[in-house]
Amino acid sequence: MSTAPRSADLRTIPLFRGFSDDELAEIAALFAPATPGPGGVLFEVDEPATAFYLLADGEVSLERPGDDLYRLRPPALIGELGALTGLRRNCRAVVAEGAVLWKLDARTVQEFFAINQELGVRFLVNLLEVVADKVNRDQRRLADMRQNIVRTQKELKRLRGLVLDAVDTPLSAPIHDSLDQLITHNRRVNYRVEPPSAVNARLRVDAGIAAVCEVSRTHLSVVWPDASMPAAGTWLSGVLELAGTDVPVSGTVLRGAERRVTLELDLLIDEYAATLEGYLTRAQLLDILV
Repeated sequence: MSTAPRSADLRTIPLFRGFSDDELAEIAALFAPATPGPGGVLFEVDEPATAFYLLADGEVSLERPGDDLYRLRPPALIGELGALTGLRRNCRAVVAEGAVLWKLDARTVQEFFAINQELGVRFLVNLLEVVADKVNRDQRRLADMRQNIVRTQKELKRLRGLVLDAVDTPLSAPIHDSLDQLITHNRRVNYRVEPPSAVNARLRVDAGIAAVCEVSRTHLSVVWPDASMPAAGTWLSGVLELAGTDVPVSGTVLRGAERRVTLELDLLIDEYAATLEGYLTRAQLLDILV
């Protein structure tokens, strides 16, 4: 086995687009052979990302809980965005037997580009292009999903109408109620936003400060500040801090588990409803490539 990946493999990676052969050779020398753990596991879900990998031969499987299985073939860069931004892994990587894999620590590449700043600028431009392209493709997929939800909503409403117009049977009520519940759940008003760090949100309650996990016009999920979580059905009130703006809120606890509490919010007065709507729009814009 060679002591570094081939420049030809790096040349196909978008992050290194425009680099010369000599520059690619310098970067290739930063890589070290990667050794997977037991069972071929390279990294696990929620593991801190400190390095990225180059697959030069063989296969690596990415397993996302409750999602698809992705099989990567060379040349492929694995986990670069997570490593360069310090995110935790959102999937499990398993290396097939006989695969050739190289590892580059995020700190090593950062130190290299700190010294070679001209290369660092080119690398950063390529990284921004990769991220922008990814976001753009994600938006197209989300648009397709929204269209599917709209079509599904229309069909569910049509089926609910057929049930109402048909002769009652023992199945009529449960079918109607299930359809009605699905229609209500899929309404746009119930779409929830995870507050990004740039526009943080938290809830002040008697028990302390609760970090907001998700928020919508009608619901709020928080991490409860202590072990004494409120029971389902409990009515609560507090102050919702939305990136520096306070909104008094109240609501009923729907459920709670592992310190996560979900509230169904009471109606807000128009002023506070507009503030919440403005915050949701700001948070959603961070997910949109304009």
